[in-house]
Amino acid sequence: MRRGLYLCRLDVLKYISVLCLYVARRLEGVRWGELGARLVLLFGSALRRENPRDVDLVVFADPGSDGDEIALRVMEAVEEAAGAEADVYVVDDPGDVNCFLLYEALRTGALLYQDEVGREMLVRAVGICYDFFLSREKLGYTETLLGRVAGDAPR
Repeated sequence: MRRGLYLCRLDVLKYISVLCLYVARRLEGVRWGELGARLVLLFGSALRRENPRDVDLVVFADPGSDGDEIALRVMEAVEEAAGAEADVYVVDDPGDVNCFLLYEALRTGALLYQDEVGREMLVRAVGICYDFFLSREKLGYTETLLGRVAGDAPR
């Protein structure tokens, strides 16, 4: 188990990396594992502002766990450590993940905490989302939907 692992996107503008480290340091004392987290991703405005209005997190938790209870514990801990409200999205079933949200968190976010179970859950979720996005592309889902809205596509 690796606590206190902070990975910030260095390929984005340099100031984002500095702010990422600033926010991550404020969250350094949070004992994620004791809160029920297996993997935690930080994303959103907390990576762009020194004093963000909220802290957005994706938290992977054990399958079958009480996601609402974990979210409340994480919210309280983050609000105490960072001094900002927390928006927490708990994933306790990789097959039921919001692929758009996970994609955004992985694309723009930073990994705050992980253990072996969390990494395995993330790998499964990424595989499911990859298949989801690939199917959408192959079926032309977005184009068909836009065509229907515009009245150009058959129903």
